[in-house]
Amino acid sequence: MKSTSTTSAVRALAAAALLAIPALASAQSPQSNRALSQLTAQRSRLGLSEADLLNPAVTSQYTDAHNGVTHSYLRQRHQGVEIYGAVADVHVDRAGKLASLHSSFLPNVTEIARTAAPTLTAEQAVAAAARGLNMPAPRSLRVVKAGAAAEGIEFNDGGISLDNIQVKLMYLPLPDGSLRLVWDVTIAPLSAEHYWNARVDAANGALLDKTDYTISESFGISALTQPVAQMAAAARAQPATGTGSRPSVANSYNVWPLTIESPSHGNRAVVVNPANAVASPFGWHDTDGVAGAEFTITRGNNVHAYDDRSNRNVYTAGTSVSPDGGANLEFDFPFNAVQAALPISNLNAAVVNLFYWNNLIHDVMGLKGFNEASGNFQLKNYGTAGLANDAVRAEAQDGAALPVPNLNNANFSAPVDGTAPRMQMYLWEKSELTINVTAPATLAGPLTALESSLGRKLQATGPITANLVVVNDGSAKPERGCNVPLVNAAAVNGSIALIERGKCGFASKIKNAQDAGARMVIMMDSVPNTTTLIRMSGTAPDTVGLRIPSVFVTKADGERLKTAARGGQTVSISASGVVYYRDGDFDNGIIAHEYGHGISIRLTGGPGNSSCLGNAEQMGEGWSDFFGLWMTTKPGDVGTTGRGIGTYASSEPVTGRGIRPTRYSTDMSVNPATYGLVGTTGYTAVHSIGYVWASTLWDLNWALINRHGYNNDLTAATGGNNIALQLVLDGCKLQKCSPGFLDGRNAILKADTINNGAANSALIWQVFARRGMGANAVQGSSSSLTDNAAGFQLPTVLSTQKALNEKLVEVYPNPAQNQLTVRTQVSSSVPVKVELLTLLGRTVLTASASAARIQAEGIRLSTTELANGIYVVRLTTSEGTITKKVMVQH
Repeated sequence: MKSTSTTSAVRALAAAALLAIPALASAQSPQSNRALSQLTAQRSRLGLSEADLLNPAVTSQYTDAHNGVTHSYLRQRHQGVEIYGAVADVHVDRAGKLASLHSSFLPNVTEIARTAAPTLTAEQAVAAAARGLNMPAPRSLRVVKAGAAAEGIEFNDGGISLDNIQVKLMYLPLPDGSLRLVWDVTIAPLSAEHYWNARVDAANGALLDKTDYTISESFGISALTQPVAQMAAAARAQPATGTGSRPSVANSYNVWPLTIESPSHGNRAVVVNPANAVASPFGWHDTDGVAGAEFTITRGNNVHAYDDRSNRNVYTAGTSVSPDGGANLEFDFPFNAVQAALPISNLNAAVVNLFYWNNLIHDVMGLKGFNEASGNFQLKNYGTAGLANDAVRAEAQDGAALPVPNLNNANFSAPVDGTAPRMQMYLWEKSELTINVTAPATLAGPLTALESSLGRKLQATGPITANLVVVNDGSAKPERGCNVPLVNAAAVNGSIALIERGKCGFASKIKNAQDAGARMVIMMDSVPNTTTLIRMSGTAPDTVGLRIPSVFVTKADGERLKTAARGGQTVSISASGVVYYRDGDFDNGIIAHEYGHGISIRLTGGPGNSSCLGNAEQMGEGWSDFFGLWMTTKPGDVGTTGRGIGTYASSEPVTGRGIRPTRYSTDMSVNPATYGLVGTTGYTAVHSIGYVWASTLWDLNWALINRHGYNNDLTAATGGNNIALQLVLDGCKLQKCSPGFLDGRNAILKADTINNGAANSALIWQVFARRGMGANAVQGSSSSLTDNAAGFQLPTVLSTQKALNEKLVEVYPNPAQNQLTVRTQVSSSVPVKVELLTLLGRTVLTASASAARIQAEGIRLSTTELANGIYVVRLTTSEGTITKKVMVQH
């Protein structure tokens, strides 16, 4: 007889789940019982049957010491087989009460599941996955760790993977609502460009789904061919090995220390005994948990840093560079800051800096709760929680010695807990061009241009001097150069070809000019009234065989050249270029950003699931930017000062915007990002989406600093900066798998309730409402970028409170010069009246607008005609009046 008793159902459910992970059965059965009881209690609300909740797998579970919350992460199973993407997270406080719960368990699994027996074997599944991923067929595949199909089987690398290949039988939800039996296969290709987690049909081997555990930055700058001359010089050069003239200091590292973002932001310093005694109790060079270093090179329990210039993706003793600090562990290597210095000459210093920062982030984040239990990165876990054997493999100057080197990028691969991640740091190039029009005299002078990523570089070809010829392809717009052969091919031969953007791709245009004998191409924009230069790029097969250099100029400059050439004047041009390199291993913001991917991936959905941040609205890049900014905030910094990301690597001044749409700042005139941008043109890619999220977290950090102060000790629990980081990390743990922006907001609010008794709730709401994530914002599906809507309202309980104060109104810039913007998130049932008064109370400006408008974009006041001095902004709403002082300074 089937029992309908809730108590007996819970007991059966708990027992079955615990059997799924034997390690949890004895040590954490009370916590698992509570989690499963809470999930079962929500069965009706979730629309699930008893059968749907039967026998879930507990993928991970741990309790946070700082707040007593037990986090349980589960995956739905049918007939003992796990269902991919059907997960739940249950968070119970130290009193045993439910703090938070989310579930994507599927209803009616008994009806929608298809065949329960696979046709393909696990070994055949590996071969099928390799085919589907365009990888070579595995060779000499053998089982390393046997197990039941539904529990997982481990194969060797099969000659195609950097790590052993993991295979598990699972169900995959299909778009038609059914469940298909699949083999889940995890392969790390030898190129290290990807780390695939793929699902192939267990009946026919077809590739049905795949997830890439490698998060590649792809900053929008294509890899460029390294100049031949520099390649030859680099091949002959060797990294400097001597130390400086400083006195010997044991256990020391000459690096850009904590809070110093790069060589552009501050000086290098010798840091002594930096390992934290709690997070790294045996130091940074231990691997066995016994006093004394096992390694004197840049290798230890948390990270092994070494060079991978040849892109081998493995450390080879005697070949790979992993600097040796000797018995005293003194890591002091020269650094040549000269712009023209070859990167290899600074390789030892680069690897040491990479080692130091990976360890530093490990220790700081470990004290905030990214520890062994929650899935941090360690070769050996000194406690009993979590899985070991996953120290970071940090590869410096990755692929720099390849014929076509890896440039202008970085990546981080974060598989599940117990499997080692990989960080790859690249060189970044800067091309400096000298292009001059030498005739006619009326046009003579320098030409502003951006070198293409197509063909050869001007540094490689050497200086080019030739006459300019406008191409003619015989069409209605002959200067586009799309039709071949070119009508004026004879004239183009030996010349510099001028081509206009449009109709066909850049690579095709350049190839057509090259085939006609052109020595170089100047590509003019077709878009008027813009000064933005485009770095031309393309893909194979169009790019194959391109040998001549090419540059991009504005339409205005192109029109001047075109008019003169078509008018019969001889237009002569000389062009030359030089390429310099900067090493991402010295950009500590980028190192922290990459490591941050591992943090957000391991914390969201638990360390046993690395597939929770692949949805469209996920904020992975935003968390990583925030971690980079947070780790490099110095005492004395202020939130209104703009902070770029990657300014050192991209050869910009520290005041540059780097590789994001704007600098990060609490000043809306510097950084106007809001949730309303997400999904619009230019804001559909991961970095631009993440930029909006990071903008909000950065505001939150400074709002908490303004309330609680800044603590120089980044390992402490007090201070607004430390409180902010703790809330962000705990929010990652509390949010659902595949979160959207509002899910992330709610998780941070929940973390503040748990950690601080909701003491910062109003402030958090103000921060998020200001960036469009207020109480009336709509997220829609986190898998879509088209159903979200920004909202700037505070919750009713906050927006209608009578105790209004100046913190609820924002005026910027302050001081104002010619224009002042006034914003507030306070609600009003009548239009908001905005006045600007002198200190004597005389009204000099008046305006009004709806509350919705002032919440979303503010109201702008012209201060052009006002005298310098202090004024008072007064807002009158249905809920009360708010005043705030502002300075006008012309």
